[in-house]
Amino acid sequence: MDVQQWLKDAAQAFDMQLGIISNIQDNRYVVLAAYSSLDLVRAGDEFPVDMTYCADVISQEKVLAYHQVGAMTEMCLHPCYQAMHLESYIGIPLVKHGEIIGTLNFSSLEPKKQGFSDKDMEKIQVLANEYLELADLAVD
Repeated sequence: MDVQQWLKDAAQAFDMQLGIISNIQDNRYVVLAAYSSLDLVRAGDEFPVDMTYCADVISQEKVLAYHQVGAMTEMCLHPCYQAMHLESYIGIPLVKHGEIIGTLNFSSLEPKKQGFSDKDMEKIQVLANEYLELADLAVD
């Protein structure tokens, strides 16, 4: 699987500028693969988990979506918003053998004016499952 092309296609399907597959261990968020039309993040970049929107995805163990972070009082001071001003975000935990191993997430500097639909929530679940299946095949 060409992960770069897969991430690019998925990001474009969500109309987002950034797509990331991360690995999370302890408080380390490591970018395994990234597509960015903005050149903000690259594979190999590392951040403390609490500096990412994915921290909420991990703690709540579910899909989360923010369509305009700057309009959310409780999110305006988030370290990720302060550092990168990512306005829109959708992310899902990647679960293997019952454990969260990372996230699949997409974000953009632009708000997603129409918000995220139920279809978008389903789409990211399908993509996460697809990635996990393909990643397993690549390892075997």
